[in-house]
Amino acid sequence: MQLSSRFLNCLKPLPNIALTQLLMLCFLAISSAFAAEQNTAFLPFKINAPHPQEMRLLTDEALRKELEAKKFSMLPREKARGFIDYEGTWPPLSADLAKVAEETGFDYVAVGAITQIAGQLSIDIQVFDILSPDTVHSFYRGGMPATELNTAIRESLTDILNYTSRDFLVASIAPEGNTRIDSGAILRKITTKPGDLYDPVQLRSDLKAIFSMGYFDNVEIEAKDTDKGKEIIFRVKEKPVIKKVLISGTDELEENEVRDAAGIIPNSILNPTRLNEAVERINELYKSKGYYNTRTTASISYPSENQAEVTFSIDEGSKIFIGEIIFEGNNSFDDDDLEDAIETAKRNWLSWITDTGVLKMEILKQDAFRIGAFYNNNGFIEVKVADPVVEQKEDELFITFRIEEGPRYRVGTVDIAGDLIEDKDKLLS
Repeated sequence: MQLSSRFLNCLKPLPNIALTQLLMLCFLAISSAFAAEQNTAFLPFKINAPHPQEMRLLTDEALRKELEAKKFSMLPREKARGFIDYEGTWPPLSADLAKVAEETGFDYVAVGAITQIAGQLSIDIQVFDILSPDTVHSFYRGGMPATELNTAIRESLTDILNYTSRDFLVASIAPEGNTRIDSGAILRKITTKPGDLYDPVQLRSDLKAIFSMGYFDNVEIEAKDTDKGKEIIFRVKEKPVIKKVLISGTDELEENEVRDAAGIIPNSILNPTRLNEAVERINELYKSKGYYNTRTTASISYPSENQAEVTFSIDEGSKIFIGEIIFEGNNSFDDDDLEDAIETAKRNWLSWITDTGVLKMEILKQDAFRIGAFYNNNGFIEVKVADPVVEQKEDELFITFRIEEGPRYRVGTVDIAGDLIEDKDKLLS
């Protein structure tokens, strides 16, 4: 769509604020031009059933809900009776349906009959077109269980809209361009279904859902007009497949250990998010071994259009040991007492052999419970020990335990009561 020079010229003298507001109004007007509006008068069904009143209520409610889901409405039954005779000749005469079209201003009129026989439903629908009043388009569905009334009405409504709203209806949806990713997996991410009204906002949401799968470099939507409605194609460009995973710089750790931590394997689909997660896992592995300054980078090369090689380059750095363990709030016990209660220890002259002083997070977390147990055993049953804080200062780690001791409880009088089989003094001794 192009704006005429006349329209552009009239915008020039407008202030910025007015110009912005006008452009927004124009955008809304243009957008609304592509929205599907109701163009069909939907009349309530004629009911042929053993219990017509009950079936009438169920049918009217089902049709109303299906239409409301598409932002359409049904002509109330009482108003419809003013145009057609539900007890007379069926289907209604074209002249009567023409009056409905004239009264409502719609281009089409849809009316039908539901027949229930021995638990089976059949639906016969006629659609009147004001442009061809002598030709009534008919649709028939039969052999449906009475328990599937809602489904039967939904499918019949789709039949109607396939004809009356074919310019705004989604006729088909399919992915294209995928060779490795199953089409079914893509379709499961798409909420728009054949028979739905064409909704660009919802389709954009579907596009984002497909892209979020992480398997595609690009996703585009193509909409083609057909006799049955819009043919929607989600055209995808798949990410390359990882041909090879290379790891460099592993002097202190075994390459296989690093490779297992990365979790990136050949013949998997290249996913930058997973590569970033792999880098974090490698760094965490090195941290668990005392290498807190390790830096890992992931690079990608493309030997061919559909293949990629991933290289993890590792700068291990030096092993960092625990330089100091700090206890805060320990008024009743010396630091040495608490250090004896935990397994984490500072570096000493044997660390190069025993790895003493290497921080191991699992043990450190357990040490917080060990401190709590130590206090409990010494009468501090309300003690609170916070999660330990780890700080790196230059080439050493500093660990801080923050403690709230609470009151200390001592054992008072101990007594034994009841039917005793031994002397109380003997039991208390």
